[in-house]
Amino acid sequence: MDLYRSLYDLARLLLAESDADRTAELLLGRVREITGAERGFIVVREGERFVQKLDFEYDRARLGADERRFSRSIVKLAIESRELVATESPSEDVRFVSAESVEAIGRRSVRAVPFAEAADDGRIVGVLYLERRAGPFSEEVDAFLREVAVSAAALLGRALDREALRRRNRELERDLFAQYDFRDIQTRDPGMLALLRMVAQVADSDASILIRGETGTGKELIARALHVNSARRRKPFVVVHCSALPATLLESELFGHVRGAFTGAERDRPGRIAQAASGTLFLDEIGELSPAVQAKLLRFLQFKEIQRVGSDETARVDVRVVAATHRDLGRLVAERTFREDLYFRLRVVELILPPLRERRGDVALLADAFLRKKWRRPGETPRLLPDAERALAWYAFPGNVRELEHLMERVALLAGGPEVDASQVLPPPGSAPAAARFMEYSAAELEAARDDAVASVEKEFVAGLLDRHGGNVSQASRDSGVNRTYLQKLLARHRTG
Repeated sequence: MDLYRSLYDLARLLLAESDADRTAELLLGRVREITGAERGFIVVREGERFVQKLDFEYDRARLGADERRFSRSIVKLAIESRELVATESPSEDVRFVSAESVEAIGRRSVRAVPFAEAADDGRIVGVLYLERRAGPFSEEVDAFLREVAVSAAALLGRALDREALRRRNRELERDLFAQYDFRDIQTRDPGMLALLRMVAQVADSDASILIRGETGTGKELIARALHVNSARRRKPFVVVHCSALPATLLESELFGHVRGAFTGAERDRPGRIAQAASGTLFLDEIGELSPAVQAKLLRFLQFKEIQRVGSDETARVDVRVVAATHRDLGRLVAERTFREDLYFRLRVVELILPPLRERRGDVALLADAFLRKKWRRPGETPRLLPDAERALAWYAFPGNVRELEHLMERVALLAGGPEVDASQVLPPPGSAPAAARFMEYSAAELEAARDDAVASVEKEFVAGLLDRHGGNVSQASRDSGVNRTYLQKLLARHRTG
C-alpha cells in the first residue's frame, strides 16, 4: 500500500466536500477500500452527542443491540483516550471484559480511531470503527489510520461546523416562515432571510417603505409581503406601475378626476389612492414620476389628502405607501430630477433586494420550484441533474429571478424527459454574459469543475467512437485500445448507445 499516495487522494476528496454526511461517506468508503476492513461504521459529533452517520456490512437485525453497545464501548474508549484503539480479540481483551455480549464478536481484529482537531486538547469530531476477520490489520494500516486521524479531523470538523450552521439557519428559516406569510417567496440565502426578518419587523407599521433592487428581483413580492403581514391585510393592495403611463395620465390615475376635467373625462373617477383606502398603495418604478406628480404625491404623504384633477375639494385618505425602483434615487436627487424632500418621505425604511447573482444558493432552489410549477406532463416529476444546477449557478442572470422563471418555463416545454441536464438549461449563446465560473474559489468548486470537464470529454469521446464503429462496442474497443469493460462503464455512465 502506498501510504502517502492514499492519504493524498483521500485528503483531495475530502477537501472538495462541505456536506458532513457526504464527507463521512467518502471517508468511510475510501478507508474501507484501503484497509480491507469487512465491517465498520463512523460516528460524528453533533453538539454534545456522537451520532452514527453510516455503516457498511453491519447487520443490526442479526447482531442485535448487545453488539451495538459493545461497539460503542470501544468508540467510547477511543474518545476518552484520544488514541487509536487496537484489539485482535475483544472477548479476550481485559479492557472490555465488562462489556456485554462480547462473545458475539468472536475473534476479530478491531480498530477505532478518533478524529481530534488538535493533538492535545482539541475537539473530537468523530470516530472511525473497523472490523476484520481475515487476519489482523497490519502495522502499515495502523500507521495509515493514525495519519488519517490527523489529516481528516480538520476537514470533517469544517464540514460539521458548516452543517451545524446550515441546521441553525434552517431552524431560523422555519420559524420565520411559520410566523409570517411569505407566500411565493423561496430562499435559503442568509441575506434574503435577513431582509425578510426586517420585512416582518416593519410590516405592521404605517411608515413609508422604499424597496430598491434590479429589475426582476421580486420587489412586488416584498411589497405584498409587507401588506399581508400588516393589520391592513384585509384591505386593498393597489399597484400602480409608474413607468407604464405618461405623466399627463398618471396624475389622474393616482389622484382621480371629475367629469369634464379634460378631454375624454366622461365620468368621475376616484383614483388609485382612494381605491387603496385603509390598505396599501404600491408605487412601482417611483423614479419615473414627473416633477408635477412628485409635488402632489409629497403633499399627500405630508397631509394624507388628495385633490382630484379638475376639483377644488380635498379628501383625507388613510393609505400606507410602499414604493419601489431599480434606479438610484440618491443620484437622481443629486441630478435634481427627483425631489429630495419626497425621497426622504418615501425612504423612512429602505429595503434593498440583492440580485440573483448574489444569491447563488437560491438558484437551484428557485429553478426546481419554477420547473415543477411549469411542468405539465402528468405522472412525471422533473429533476435538475447536478451538472444543470452547476450550469445555472455559473450564469449571471441579468434578468434575475424573472429570467430564471422564464428559462424554467422554456425547459418545461422543450425537455425530452423529466431529468434535465446542463445542455437544456444553458441560455442561448450570446444572450447574456456568463458569471464567473468560480464564485467562492473553493476546493469544492474546483472539484466540480474538474468532474464536469472530464464528463464532457468522456461523453464526446464515447459518442464519436461508437458513431465511427456503427455502435459496435467490441470493434470500438479493439480499434481504440480502450478496455471493453471500461468502455461499457463509460457507456452506462453517459447513457450513450
